[in-house]
Amino acid sequence: MSLVFACIAPHGDVDLDPGLRPAMEELGRRFETAAPEVAVVVTPHNVHVEGHFAVVTAGTIGEWETDRATAEALLATDLPMLGVSYGGNDPPTAEMPIDWGTEIPLTFMRAPKVVVVSSARDRPLEEHLRLGEVIAALPGRVALIASADHGHTHSADGIYGYHPAAAEYDALLQEIVASDRLDFLPLADAAGPGKADSLWQLLVLQGAVGEEVRADVLAYAAPTYYGMLVAEVTA
Repeated sequence: MSLVFACIAPHGDVDLDPGLRPAMEELGRRFETAAPEVAVVVTPHNVHVEGHFAVVTAGTIGEWETDRATAEALLATDLPMLGVSYGGNDPPTAEMPIDWGTEIPLTFMRAPKVVVVSSARDRPLEEHLRLGEVIAALPGRVALIASADHGHTHSADGIYGYHPAAAEYDALLQEIVASDRLDFLPLADAAGPGKADSLWQLLVLQGAVGEEVRADVLAYAAPTYYGMLVAEVTA
């Protein structure tokens, strides 16, 4: 397996709770120790392409250089994937705007190169597991960052209002990462009513690392209407 590092990282405001920023800084230190050559960031907040996963092929995304060879390797699989770029019509020199689902984790995990992949909520969950398997088989030293915030209906003041499914989703998530079996499929029932933002990226992570791994949870908090969890996943 080419994976040298895997994690669940929030993309919300990590200064809303005193435990989140130190946890992300620790995650960054572990990422640096693992010394990946490329970080694959699976985000829910980049380009959405109907019926497909989207892979950024532009030469840069924000300040980060895209590993275009790794991006092309993902596009060569049998999954429904499309390359996306922005601005200039020559992808190697094109500059993709960065989304917050990518930018916030990479603020703490300074990758030499990146590949940004959008999850696809209109595709079967099983295909997200398969995407994880594909990422795990990539050559080189690869880190996988599942960019994920969780239930988004914790508070009536939030943009989605209140629904108890957010607390149910987050509680079950914490049970799963504390167990000896990393199976996120049971989260599916609460994901919709709880407006969860993480199921699809978590399944990519599950597909990449397998179920019999350990999650080292560094922090969890829901200081506002959405939940955030920081965890490294290791064999």
